[in-house]
Amino acid sequence: MNELKAADQQVHDAHKFLQAFLDKFETAKRGGVHDFIEITLFNMINAAIGNVDAYLKQGHKEVNGNEIMEIVAISYQEILDNIRRNLDGLKEVTMK
Repeated sequence: MNELKAADQQVHDAHKFLQAFLDKFETAKRGGVHDFIEITLFNMINAAIGNVDAYLKQGHKEVNGNEIMEIVAISYQEILDNIRRNLDGLKEVTMK
């Protein structure tokens, strides 16, 4: 039971950390690096949720947690691979 509480606390802490990080950019102009971070995180989460939903809609009698984690990891990696390809041809981004 303590492991469950520790995991729940870790998820809660991660959420608070992310919110605090994004709050730092409240006055930043749209289209900056912070938008890149937010959109990237959204795309990773959105892809993972969509792929997990597709897995669950297949009507599994038992859901395998390891398969869910693999689906999430693969979903994240696909987004990261696309970002890497796009960054390879990107001109230099300057910070103001």
